[in-house]
Amino acid sequence: MRTFLRVIGAVLLLVLLALMLAPGGTIESEKLIWDKAAHFIAFGLILWSLGVLFRRLPRTWAALLAIALGAAVEVIQGYVGRDPSWGDLLADALGVATALLIWGVWRRFRPREAFQARNV
Repeated sequence: MRTFLRVIGAVLLLVLLALMLAPGGTIESEKLIWDKAAHFIAFGLILWSLGVLFRRLPRTWAALLAIALGAAVEVIQGYVGRDPSWGDLLADALGVATALLIWGVWRRFRPREAFQARNV
C-alpha cells in the first residue's frame, strides 16, 4: 500500500507541476474552476504528495518546501507566457496551511495505530 501511495503521490505531483508550468491558457480563462480555488486545492495535494514521498521529512519542512515550490512556479510562469500572481501564491500558501491543519487533526485520531500499540 505504501508503494502504491508513493506512485500516486509522484504522478499527482508531476501532473500538477506540468499543468502549472505549461504555456498557454489558464484555468480561469477556460471557465473550469475559479483560479484561486484551483491553486488552493492543488497545493494541498502537493503537500500530501510531498508527505507521502518523503515520509521522514517533518511536515513543517514539507509545508515550507511546498510554498517555496509555489513561489518558484509563479516566477517560472512569467517566462512561459503566463501571468505570475501574488494572489496565486497566497492561495498556494493557504492551501498548504489548510492541508497541514487537516493533517494535524488527523494525526490526533490515529485509532488504528493506537489499537495496534495496545495489542502488542
